[in-house]
Amino acid sequence: MGCSFLIGALPSAHLVAKCASGVDLRAVHPESVSATGAYRAAGLAPFLIVSALDVAKGYVAIRLAGRGRRSPALHAALVVAGHNWSPFLQGAGGRGITPAIGALLCTDWKGAVVILSGPGLGYACRETGLGSFASQLLLLSVALVSRKRRSALPSVAAVLVPIWAKRILGNELEVHADLPVARYVERLLYDRDSAGTG
Repeated sequence: MGCSFLIGALPSAHLVAKCASGVDLRAVHPESVSATGAYRAAGLAPFLIVSALDVAKGYVAIRLAGRGRRSPALHAALVVAGHNWSPFLQGAGGRGITPAIGALLCTDWKGAVVILSGPGLGYACRETGLGSFASQLLLLSVALVSRKRRSALPSVAAVLVPIWAKRILGNELEVHADLPVARYVERLLYDRDSAGTG
């Protein structure tokens, strides 16, 4: 299980951006060391490379887990959590969407397509965070209400828990009592903080 977490924790965005442009993504965009950060820092080619590597992390982790007594859902959660809070980046990381796509390609390919559609639609509407959340909520809702999709629920929930935790808590994994509840809701829905914190 620790292997899945470490696969997810491999800092592909950080390494590719560093090689391509010499930029440390933690200094440029500390909230999310991700393919999007690599695009902003180094351009399209690094973005595509990082995206492919991050999807591969999720896919490989589930394949290595096998189908025996070990739960693919548990390994899916671990690979996404490793990506989101990488020990190689002192707890920084991405938002978990790309390794979640890779994990779901093994366990629920239709779910992978649904999650993938969210950022694209959100980008077209200039609300990438909201588009991503909407696609994730749709995926969970369908898995909950459809008998045909019920078997996919463990894997869907496994990848969404660390994704939503990252949106709400950021790199800190800590709830601040002095922060209004509305701010946490905003983080979940839009993956941003209007006051510029977190």
